[in-house]
Amino acid sequence: MHFAQFAGKLEQHLRKNGISCEDADRIIEASSQIYFEKIGSSASKLAKMLKRQDPANVFIDSAHRAIERHIPEAKDTFGSQTEISRAIR
Repeated sequence: MHFAQFAGKLEQHLRKNGISCEDADRIIEASSQIYFEKIGSSASKLAKMLKRQDPANVFIDSAHRAIERHIPEAKDTFGSQTEISRAIR
């Protein structure tokens, strides 16, 4: 449920910054892979027991990494963790 909400807001953010629907879909798909790997990993399960992970923070990091892979020049502008955080919160 969290991911779908975050992904919708990220898509709006990307489109607002001139990213095509096709590229936005690729970025969201890549971020979903990273997000669910982090949420489902055994290391993540241990971390959850020690410290609860905020789904929003996991998503922000995942989206930042996906944007960095697909649009490296955006990682310091609209693809920064700060900007992604503003967009999804």
